[in-house]
Amino acid sequence: MSNMSRASKLEELDGVFVEIARFFINNWLEEESISPKQFILLRVLHQKGRSTVSELATILKLSNSATTIALNRLVKAGFIDRVRDEQDRRVVWVTLSQQAVPTLEGLLCHRRALVGKLLENLTDDELEQFTYFLRKMQQCI
Repeated sequence: MSNMSRASKLEELDGVFVEIARFFINNWLEEESISPKQFILLRVLHQKGRSTVSELATILKLSNSATTIALNRLVKAGFIDRVRDEQDRRVVWVTLSQQAVPTLEGLLCHRRALVGKLLENLTDDELEQFTYFLRKMQQCI
């Protein structure tokens, strides 16, 4: 592999990313009625607690309208509650519904199991190196 050009290495890496994404799509969210974007939204709310649409849009790097569309679907599915602020009625807080918490926790548990399966052949040192490289990649986004 060391004789490969950087472009060839990047192309190979892209193919690996596609296969891993396909693995997750086929084994993780396929049975659920939520999209990956909606899952991320739910996870952010789970970690952050209540939030406004504009705060979520900033975190997710989406427009307010795209975030609102995703939220509307989650409200319809019963996963999100919208509550007006008591002091300022113009502010609408978005929170996870009681129904969403066990669903989200189940998805997170299932995802951790899939990640564990993907990484089971790595030693502890390799896992540490892999995490280091992913964090380094994350700095570019």
